[in-house]
Amino acid sequence: MKTLPKFNTQNQVIHAYPEIDLILCCVRPQVDHATSARIKTLIKENSINWQKLVQKARSYSVVSLVYTRLSTICPESVPESTLEQLRHFFGAIAQRNLFLTRELIKLLSLMQEQGIVAVPYKGPVLALSVYGNVALRQFGDLDIIVQPTDLFAVKKLLLAQGYRCKVNMTHAEEISYLQSKSEHTYDFIHDDKQIFLEIHWRIAPKYVSPIEPQHLWKDLEAFSLAGTTVSYLPKEDWLPILCVHASRHIWTRLACLCDIATLVENNPDLNWEKVLQQANDWGCRRILFLGLFLAHSLLGVALPEEILQLVKSDSTITLLVPKVYNQLFDDVKTSDKFLGRTLYHIQVRERLYDKVLYLQSFFYWLMTGAISTQF
Repeated sequence: MKTLPKFNTQNQVIHAYPEIDLILCCVRPQVDHATSARIKTLIKENSINWQKLVQKARSYSVVSLVYTRLSTICPESVPESTLEQLRHFFGAIAQRNLFLTRELIKLLSLMQEQGIVAVPYKGPVLALSVYGNVALRQFGDLDIIVQPTDLFAVKKLLLAQGYRCKVNMTHAEEISYLQSKSEHTYDFIHDDKQIFLEIHWRIAPKYVSPIEPQHLWKDLEAFSLAGTTVSYLPKEDWLPILCVHASRHIWTRLACLCDIATLVENNPDLNWEKVLQQANDWGCRRILFLGLFLAHSLLGVALPEEILQLVKSDSTITLLVPKVYNQLFDDVKTSDKFLGRTLYHIQVRERLYDKVLYLQSFFYWLMTGAISTQF
């Protein structure tokens, strides 16, 4: 069986800056004695550029995790001005998250009253189910998954609640939009509340992933969100879905990897057989393996030996990991390079059909002169 060479992250650009090393230690799902000691040593032995650390933590969307760990482990070693700055950001995030949580509960309740099955995607429910605290996961908008047949009923409900469509379309344009392989959300804005709401009828564009509500509805579970029961996905569905979401953006946000790592770390009872089956059915086995490798190598997540061996058996991961490291830690990112994003998305797919579908989408955008950041 082929195995991956051991990545010596000390020689990677990851650790070119102690600020990044410190952030990686702070966002591990489990901070044991050794990690706490490492955090203290990094601060003691390096001239930490604290403003750079704050800037990186914000760009990675991990301010809440970094602040929580530093204020708990070694607050005396962090400049008071920096700790206060992080505390301010943490408080603002927590306040905004609570506001969005209340709005989500209201919308889900209204949909439920009209017989619409709606599933919250990411956002508050993921924060509570993965971290156990809505303040520890930063999110800026709300996402809800519905069946395509319910989209127009949802639109009517949202308009009545003061939302407006981000893009105004005729009914014919809406039908064409919903049938497009390049689209996956109907977007709404509430100007007074400053809320951006994405209604998903797919998890991602068709050329990124085939996952649709019909693949998820049979496994829905009940989840208590601030005393309100909502429909939710089992953790075995969440794991490959979160990897697909992070992979779509080539792992730009470290927060996405933190979600994956914390989900695995905090759920030792994961049904790995079901996880692998879902990944196979959805054509995202390599994407899943890449996410697991990154969680293991960067954030110290322990994987079952048989899963780790499966991950290592895919030699393409060796080619993909440096691209992800580049996307996360270099100034010039993979997605900034011509064709860099497209080459990544071709390599990360194991099925020929999915490779061809992505290439078709890329050439369509190339020919129409409308290449966007998704490529």
